[in-house]
Amino acid sequence: MKKTVLIAAVAALATISTGASAAYVSNINSLAGDFAITGFKDLTPNSYSVSLTGLVGNGVLTAGPSNTYAVSVGPGSAGPSGTASSDFLNGAAAGMFSRTVTTSTPVFTGYLSATGLTPGPYPFVFGSGAIVNPITFGFNGSYDGATTSGILGFLNTLLGTSFAIPTGAGAYNIAGTITDTSVIMNILDTPTSWLGSGAILLAGDTLLGGGNGTIDGAFTVRNIGITAVPEPASLALLGLGLAGLGAMRRRKQAA
Repeated sequence: MKKTVLIAAVAALATISTGASAAYVSNINSLAGDFAITGFKDLTPNSYSVSLTGLVGNGVLTAGPSNTYAVSVGPGSAGPSGTASSDFLNGAAAGMFSRTVTTSTPVFTGYLSATGLTPGPYPFVFGSGAIVNPITFGFNGSYDGATTSGILGFLNTLLGTSFAIPTGAGAYNIAGTITDTSVIMNILDTPTSWLGSGAILLAGDTLLGGGNGTIDGAFTVRNIGITAVPEPASLALLGLGLAGLGAMRRRKQAA
């Protein structure tokens, strides 16, 4: 291989690596409304519906291409802290949960894929009249990774559960409708190495929903950011290219 060709290849790898290492950041500036999760307490617990209604707020959700990611949650772009709160019991203290986020917290590491969802930013505004006609959507994909121990511990504390294995893999399918004040999603989770998201919902329903097959309430999210950083696999290729260039130079010097 000529030196100029190798240099060009290394430069191309550097360009690819730079793009692959860019983070995909979603920001929820503010979002409030009501939620209801149903359909998980039946013969198909991993097939359920999520309804978000009475929505008011704005932000941007960003989707990345299929890749291995490190996902974290932290403050959004509007300031050094964010908040998330929910009310499961119509104002009763036992059903009120609130958390202030001041640092970025890892939540998941692993492979994520999506088919039918074009990578890029998806700005949203609810409650402003901007969405005149309902928008239908649908996409599917797979996951294979691990929830961080901190998040697993938080879920166990919140739900009174004893989930001990952080890893899980499976496939999902999501379809739904968006209006000016609502998002309705039908979710099918097909786990292959864990119990599935339906098991978490069943545990939450037992603690917070009275075991009636419905988890509902009100929520508010302000200035929360979700960052997905691709694993820089192409950086390894770049390193191999640079090593090859160095080896070529040493061979020429030895000759």
